[in-house]
Amino acid sequence: MVHQSTGVGIPVHFQLRFMRRFIPEIIRYAVVILSFWSTTMRGQTQVPADTTLDEILVRAYSVLKAGLPEAQSLFEKAVIMDPANVLIRKQLAYIYRDKGRTDLAVRQFMIADTLEPSDTTKLQIAYWLRLINRQKESDQYFQQLKTSSSPDIRAQVLNELASRASSPSTWYTRIYAAPYYDSRWETWFYQGVIQEGYYLDRGHVLSMYGFASVSGDARSTGGLAPAIFSDNAFITGLGMKAELFAGFQASVQEGVAIDIVKQADKSSLRGDFRAIAVYGDGIYPSFTYHSDIEFPFSPLLDFYSSVGYYSRYSNTIGYLQGRAGVRALEVSHAILDAYVSLGAVRDGNKEYYNNLVEGSVGARVSPNIFWGLYLAGEFHRGSYWDVGAIPRPYDQYYSAFRFFVILDKTF
Repeated sequence: MVHQSTGVGIPVHFQLRFMRRFIPEIIRYAVVILSFWSTTMRGQTQVPADTTLDEILVRAYSVLKAGLPEAQSLFEKAVIMDPANVLIRKQLAYIYRDKGRTDLAVRQFMIADTLEPSDTTKLQIAYWLRLINRQKESDQYFQQLKTSSSPDIRAQVLNELASRASSPSTWYTRIYAAPYYDSRWETWFYQGVIQEGYYLDRGHVLSMYGFASVSGDARSTGGLAPAIFSDNAFITGLGMKAELFAGFQASVQEGVAIDIVKQADKSSLRGDFRAIAVYGDGIYPSFTYHSDIEFPFSPLLDFYSSVGYYSRYSNTIGYLQGRAGVRALEVSHAILDAYVSLGAVRDGNKEYYNNLVEGSVGARVSPNIFWGLYLAGEFHRGSYWDVGAIPRPYDQYYSAFRFFVILDKTF
C-alpha cells in the first residue's frame, strides 16, 4: 500500500503563528530597500513623478479632515514613498480600522512597532488583535506589557488581565483541507479535517476537541485484489491538545475510522487512536498592503517536525522538513512565495513508503492572505531508504509534480 500524502509539508497554521516574529534588523534593512525600490517604481503609480511626499501628505490630511474616501489611497502612496515613517503608518492604520479592516490596521501597527518600538503601540496591537479573534497573540502582547516602564500601561494591562481572569474559556474552530494532484500517480488525493475545540484554561494551553476528517484518492480500488494509494477513510472522534510553548503541540485522540475503499481482508469499521507531538518554528515575511505590485524578496525560513503513534497501522511515524525561500511579490492582499525544501520520513515498521528523503522546489499564491487559501505548485525529487524490509515495488528514485489547493483557517 502506498500511503501518499502532501509529502513532508508544513501546515499553514504553523506559518501564520510566527509571522510577526520577523527579525527587527532584517525588517529595517528591508525598509531601506523598499524605500529605494518604491522611488524607482514611482512612475508606475498614479502619483506624478514630480509630486513630493510633503505635497501628498498635505492633500492626504486635507481630505481626511473632510472625511473623503480618497484619504486611504493617498496615505497608502505616502507609505510607499516613505515606508520607514511611523506616523504615516499609524494614520493609515486608523483609516483601515475606521473602515472595518482591523486586520490591515494591526499589520501597519506591527510594522510601526518594529521600526520604532513603543509600549503604547503594543497596547493598541493587543486590543486590536483581540477584536479579530487572534486571542493567543493578543495575550502575548499583554503579557509583555506587564513589565512596561509606564505605570499607566502596567495598570491598564493588569486590569485587563484581571477582568479576563473571570471570563469563561473560549471555543475555537479549525478547518483544514489540502486536495492535490500528483503527476507520478496521475490522480487526485484529498484530505480535510474540521475541528471544534474548547480551551480548558484561561492561558489557552489545554483544550479538548471533537473532529471529523476524511482522506482518500481517485485511484485506489478495493475488493479481493486491492490497490491502495492513500488512507481512504472517514474518521471522527474526540481529542485533547496541549500547547505548552510557542510552536509545540502534543495531542492524543480516540476515534472511529470507516474505510471508504472496502478491503476484503479488513473490517471497514476500526478504532483509531493517535498520540502525536509536533514542533515547528520559522521566520516569515511581514505582510504590507500595496495598491501596486511590489517585489520585497523578504526571507522565508522555517522547519517542521512531528512524531506520532497510530494504532490503526500499529506504527510510529516521524516527519522532518526544512524550507527556505522569499516573498517574491505582493499586490493588494495577494502574495507570491517561492521556496525550496528538504524533508524526510521514517517509521518503526520499515514500510518503504514511510521511509524516504525528498527535496522540492515550489511556489504558492494566495489571492487574499487573510482568507487562509493558497494555491501551490511543486516539483519533488525523492528517494526511498533501504530499510531492509520487503522489496520495493517501485524504483528507488522518483519525481513528481504536485498541485495543491490549501485552505487552513482557525477562528
